[in-house]
Amino acid sequence: MLNNKVSKAVRLAIAFGAASTAAFSANTFAADEDGAEKVERIEVTGSRIKRTDLEGASPVVSITAADIKMEGDFTVADALRSSSLNSFGSFSERSGSSAQSQATINLRGAGSRRTLVLLNGRRFPGSPTLGGASANLNAIPMAAVERIDIMTEGASSIYGSDAMAGVVNVILKDNFEGLNINAGVGKRDQDEGTTSSEFSIVGGVSNDKGNITFGFDFQKREGISDGAREYTKAKIGDLDGDGDIEAYTPDTVGWSIYGATVAAPDFSIAKASPLCDQLIAEYGEDTFRRVDANEDWAPGSDYCMYAYANVSYNTASIDRNTIYVSSNYELTDSTQWFGQAMFVQNSSFGRYAPPAAPWRNMAADNPHNPFGEETTGYFRWVGIGTRDGNVDDYNIDLTTGLRGDLDWNNATWEVYYHRNKADNKSVGQYYLSYSGLAYNQQNDIDLGSEEGIANMKATTLQESSSTFDQYFAGIGFDMFELPGGTVAHYFGMEYFEQTYADIYDGQSEAGRIGGSAGNSSMGERDVTAFFFESVLPISDTVEVNLKARYDDYSDFGDNVAPAVSARWQVTDSVVVRGSYSESFRAPGLDLLNAARTFSAESAIDYNNGATTSRQYDTYYTQNSELDAETSDYTNLGVAWDVNDNLSFKVDYFQLSIDNVIQSKSLQSLLSDEAAGLITAVSPDTDTSNETFYLKRAASGTLIEAGTSYFNGTGFEIEGIDFTINANIDTEFGDFRFNNVNSFVLSYESEVGGFVQDSAGWSGQPDFKSVATIAWSYEDHSLAWNATYTASTTETEVAPKDADGNNIANAPYVTSGKLDSWLIHNLTYTYFAGEMGSITFTVNNLTDEDPVLSSNGTWDNQDLYNNFGRDYRLTYSISF
Repeated sequence: MLNNKVSKAVRLAIAFGAASTAAFSANTFAADEDGAEKVERIEVTGSRIKRTDLEGASPVVSITAADIKMEGDFTVADALRSSSLNSFGSFSERSGSSAQSQATINLRGAGSRRTLVLLNGRRFPGSPTLGGASANLNAIPMAAVERIDIMTEGASSIYGSDAMAGVVNVILKDNFEGLNINAGVGKRDQDEGTTSSEFSIVGGVSNDKGNITFGFDFQKREGISDGAREYTKAKIGDLDGDGDIEAYTPDTVGWSIYGATVAAPDFSIAKASPLCDQLIAEYGEDTFRRVDANEDWAPGSDYCMYAYANVSYNTASIDRNTIYVSSNYELTDSTQWFGQAMFVQNSSFGRYAPPAAPWRNMAADNPHNPFGEETTGYFRWVGIGTRDGNVDDYNIDLTTGLRGDLDWNNATWEVYYHRNKADNKSVGQYYLSYSGLAYNQQNDIDLGSEEGIANMKATTLQESSSTFDQYFAGIGFDMFELPGGTVAHYFGMEYFEQTYADIYDGQSEAGRIGGSAGNSSMGERDVTAFFFESVLPISDTVEVNLKARYDDYSDFGDNVAPAVSARWQVTDSVVVRGSYSESFRAPGLDLLNAARTFSAESAIDYNNGATTSRQYDTYYTQNSELDAETSDYTNLGVAWDVNDNLSFKVDYFQLSIDNVIQSKSLQSLLSDEAAGLITAVSPDTDTSNETFYLKRAASGTLIEAGTSYFNGTGFEIEGIDFTINANIDTEFGDFRFNNVNSFVLSYESEVGGFVQDSAGWSGQPDFKSVATIAWSYEDHSLAWNATYTASTTETEVAPKDADGNNIANAPYVTSGKLDSWLIHNLTYTYFAGEMGSITFTVNNLTDEDPVLSSNGTWDNQDLYNNFGRDYRLTYSISF
């Protein structure tokens, strides 16, 4: 029996759907009773057996190219990011990250590494910039997309590793005839000039032997600077009204300790450099400022802070060019050759503030040093200039194969070779060379002189590459009879080799670059897999689907992933379905082979009384002993086609993942400290052989942290998806309504040393909904799309006893409330016949800002974007 939360969510979903479709009176609809026509067998995502049933035993949501256009999405990543199934948001292109050009999909909030992306039903390998584990959606051309299928259940029994939370299958155009040209420009309300542009050509030629489809796709979108938005630009003052300005409180937004600040040799206090006033006089109080740090560091401390948000970017640009070719040719009456080639080049620009880097072993007589002893400084090397990140990603995806029929048991077969190669380069300009700094100091060269600055300038290089070679063979056939018909089978095997390398320049690896982080890693693996699937028609109304797959990995072991699903056609219009599947995820090559890496990770140090986020020196190390994750996925659903014009779907799901590979984030490490699971050590403690540690000064200030990846206990996600589709034809035009709702009933994971339900916490909304109403009449069409993200709590901390000490093994206390987020998009198209069509789109019609914290900061770029109102005008013509 479903629990009360499930029942409540079902009632909410049905109530929402009923209200939404009230305008579509049942009396208006008329079912087609002219008799059923023969439906061609098709291949659906999640199965290799073609079938006639459009509503299968596994839940699949399809987003067509027309849907994407109506919703106003600019890229494939945008279309998937706005899906309600992308429960907790996902990574988007952003400045300030080594993956600034990338975008991912994160189904169910289970993590992008647990969502498998396919291209035309074939595995699309993970990007080397993302450790080879998550696919980069920005390597998929928008113009070539026919539709996107999202399968919301585990699919390792069909596709292998990574399909724990589901599968995203991007289907590209095939067998296209004619020529379509599309061009457009866009403008964001809050930014100057043209902010987006697009151009594409898609064409196809056919004869009685085959078809060739080709396309070129260009898309460009400008980045966004912190200073371009009120909620991200630097602000300083008595913003909380307590009569004092304190560092890292609501008083200092977009300001950093890395300006000209010096720590005492024992880290007991920190003081602004004696030369801070000179820096203020030279650069202005909107760049450098003396700020009290009594609360952040210790009584008697002050910082010489720097306003990094006046010059940095938060959203990186994209500039993508794609060439796509798909072809097939009939060699004989029963054999066909097919091939596909895709070449993608994507450039991205991001900007960081001038290098922020520790000045270790600062000499006792250095004019910046107020302590008269060798110590550590936290400096912003403004003379070098802003750090500019220029990224160029290249992806080549090639497939060639044969498929055909056999004169035996309705058999079909397929063999193919698939190769994918990624080559991504990231060049960073204007970083600090510690070697140049040492040279200047040794030779008494003025650090601010032209010569001194030239000596300290460094250029960084990160080269990320991967190859993926896949060999596939499979055969489907009918054999044996059951009361409901013939049993269909599919047997197959595949072998693939994967290499991964993420190489940093030598100076960065040696730790001689300030303001940069990273260490090289590389690895390779090969996988051999065998799989089968059978569809058993138990009766005319009941069908059972059995699947299993065996994978043998060269670098960690093997796995068997079974699955079973059933479909019951209760009536002509009602289908009841259920499924159970087991999946797995192999440890990523990056996690098994990575070297020790520095990260300036952001966290809120509640344990030391902090209330706002700031960056801390954090070191990640690899873990070669990682084991595979395993999962169980259960789905129960009902699909009801009321008539040809109205349908409902309700699916209950439960995803349980064990042995979870997870990083211990700095915030999680601090939660462990609050729960008494880890104790901080002094700054001079030798931690070279430690993986998880915290270093604190005697004052309590966090100086450094160490962490890694590990196999944790796991987590469990429970929820409901509810979908409505409706359409009606009237003398005033045709109306269509679509609404997909996703409820997260519980999200149980380990927090603070024991399992807690975190659904509805910050960054984890328990409800998302996407609704679209479209109207078309003669030469006009109008579509309204709304995306709703539920409100969440703002903070979650361990409870304290009467003495102010954290209570171990007690549920976290939540406080505050972050607003819900409702975005409206409007699209109008005028069809001018042979002259083509013009489409005008307004995204974020009401110009909503992203959801902000109570301090007015934008803390979650995964869930809420900062584009604001965005106008786009496109022209399309077909021949």
